[in-house]
Amino acid sequence: MQAKRANQHNIHRLIVAAGRNSRKFLPKPATSFIMREYPATRESEMDKKPAVVLTPLGLAVCASLFGDMTLYTVLVTQLEVVGLTLAAVGVMLGVNRLVRIPTNPLVGWLVDRWGRRRLFLAGMTLGVLSTAGYGLVYGFWPFLLSRAAWGIGWTLINVSGTTMALDISTPANRGRVVGTYNAWMLVGFTAGPLLGGYLVDTLGFRPAMLTFAGVTALGLLVVLFFLPETRPRQTDQPDDGLSGLTRRLRSLWGRRLALVQAHRGLIATSGLYLLMLFAGEGIVLSTVTLLLQQRFGERMALGAVVVGVSTGAGILLGGRSLLAGLVGPLAGHLSDRKTGRLPMISLSLLLGIASFLLMSFGRDLTVVTAGIVLSAVSAGTGLAVVTAFMGDQTPAGRQGAVMGLYAAVGDVGSMSGPFLAFALATRVSLAWIYLLSAVLFAAGFGLVYLSRRATAS
Repeated sequence: MQAKRANQHNIHRLIVAAGRNSRKFLPKPATSFIMREYPATRESEMDKKPAVVLTPLGLAVCASLFGDMTLYTVLVTQLEVVGLTLAAVGVMLGVNRLVRIPTNPLVGWLVDRWGRRRLFLAGMTLGVLSTAGYGLVYGFWPFLLSRAAWGIGWTLINVSGTTMALDISTPANRGRVVGTYNAWMLVGFTAGPLLGGYLVDTLGFRPAMLTFAGVTALGLLVVLFFLPETRPRQTDQPDDGLSGLTRRLRSLWGRRLALVQAHRGLIATSGLYLLMLFAGEGIVLSTVTLLLQQRFGERMALGAVVVGVSTGAGILLGGRSLLAGLVGPLAGHLSDRKTGRLPMISLSLLLGIASFLLMSFGRDLTVVTAGIVLSAVSAGTGLAVVTAFMGDQTPAGRQGAVMGLYAAVGDVGSMSGPFLAFALATRVSLAWIYLLSAVLFAAGFGLVYLSRRATAS
């Protein structure tokens, strides 16, 4: 009997061992390259090392912005090359944002269901194609199509990228993480005008745009190989495919508005973001070249060096973005540890008012430059802290939805800025436009008060 039991035990051990060895020869499940898992996708790893996500994410975002930001500096000087009129400049600088307004909530919905990474890759692909389009097309409608494609591409990049930054952050480090993400973005805002102005002057507009399309393609390769998916497992939701997409789209805006109404602090915070993107980014970025041209002519002196107005505008806009990028992480860190969110937002508004007054009344280049410097500090502080404050108020598992609406609100502001500025510039001086911006920033203190009440309750 004992020998029989021993034989049965040995047979059982052989069967178990054979089963274990057979696993080595079984084919692994096929997995999409785009959706494959990386060791860094473990939440514990990303909590310890946000740079695992922020580095490839930031590099790609930065690279994607070169072509777009170059247009803000040089498009008004390249009208014959691309076949546009002066009146069309405001349209081209704003239509990409107009496209993003209805698509932002849709992308937020998709980010929550399909994950962040694949949508980010799609946005980078559109970034490559649209930037190449700037260098290849001629005439109003082809150029408009390229700008609209970039609008969709940036929606995919911005919503999924911001959601990734929120995924890997905690309340203790959210300001620093978001500030670092914004810093990468603002590096693109810096390098675009600087490199763009130089390349357009040396190579010409079309070769410069095709060069930036190649740079964006390099960013696409970086995220393809190194960017992990960050969507937390608990937020996974069943995807009902295209059959249910139409039905869901009908109620998309209503559900997002209901989400905001249930968390009323999001309304005031979105209003602050709207003001900052309308005046602090939309108007300033689109009018600096025109301001310098009206105040100082076609050529201007930067110290002992005389440069063209486009080059001068590129230097000032690039320096503005660089300073804002440096200020963002510091402001976010202070709001995490020392001051809280609302005092830093109030400081941003105050600095913005001062900057608009200097640009409105300054007739000396030093005064105008001081105004641009203050606007940089205001933007770097405001964008980082307001986004972190929005993340503080966002319900768990709804980051993509809220960021979609948040980005749509910002696009309303940044789209309206160039449209309104170029429409009014033919009737009133830029000084009045900057004074209007200062008044709007002053109204922002009312939104800070409402935010304080909403979060306190």
